[in-house]
Amino acid sequence: MPLSRRSLLRLGVGTATGLAAAGVAGCAPGTDEPTPDPTCVSRSSLSGHRSLGDADLIYDISQNRNTFWFDDGFYGQLGRWLDDYRELTGAAKPDQVWTYGSWLDGGPDCDSWHDAGRAFDLSRLVRNGEVQVSARYDIWKDYAEDRRRRFRTRYWALAASLHLHFAYVLTYLYNPTHHNHIHIDNGRSGEQLSTFSTRSTAQVQAVQGMLNHIWDRPVEITGDFDRATAKAARSVLEQTGTDGGLDDGVDQWRAFLRATAARRIKRH
Repeated sequence: MPLSRRSLLRLGVGTATGLAAAGVAGCAPGTDEPTPDPTCVSRSSLSGHRSLGDADLIYDISQNRNTFWFDDGFYGQLGRWLDDYRELTGAAKPDQVWTYGSWLDGGPDCDSWHDAGRAFDLSRLVRNGEVQVSARYDIWKDYAEDRRRRFRTRYWALAASLHLHFAYVLTYLYNPTHHNHIHIDNGRSGEQLSTFSTRSTAQVQAVQGMLNHIWDRPVEITGDFDRATAKAARSVLEQTGTDGGLDDGVDQWRAFLRATAARRIKRH
């Protein structure tokens, strides 16, 4: 049976012209935490944008600038995240943000925060034609070791900054659908910075990825907040001057993420 258009978009595959202009999206998130169900909204209820801050929005499939559609509050959060990312990491200001999409017309299959205009699939940040940081794991996973390490470090610093601002962030560890982008939505965290749940597979996977690839604390990537993961994260917090562990409260969670994003400066 051929894949539907919606299925193709979730896989990050499709034709560029009409789909990109509509601001279609690449995936629907999974979750391990209770959250309100997303509500489908029409494109007319959203705001169209061709940039995020001063950076053009580029549809990764067509590699062209296009209009994408957002809930106003969510769009504002993305802008605050981008400013914070630059401050935390010391990265230069990107002039392009590459994406697989934002709002998606869910029709009768409204099961994603994309359908509400409150999700975004990020694939790259680009400046002067050069990729600053790439979420295209499907590409850089095959690079030579030193180059792959550089891309991977920047990836996890990016992911840390995103996890700080949004509770739902899905990385390449979550499933193969996310090998070409990082999914972001505010379905759980709303307008606030995120909190940590030991029951969230996506958050725990990300912590384990950061411990391995940013902090050189080898732990098995299981998605379970096991003793080894808790101990390694606590040692990172201690190293950075914060008492406690990730399961002790929001201060420890946010300190861990900020320190992880800032670590990009020290490693590269």
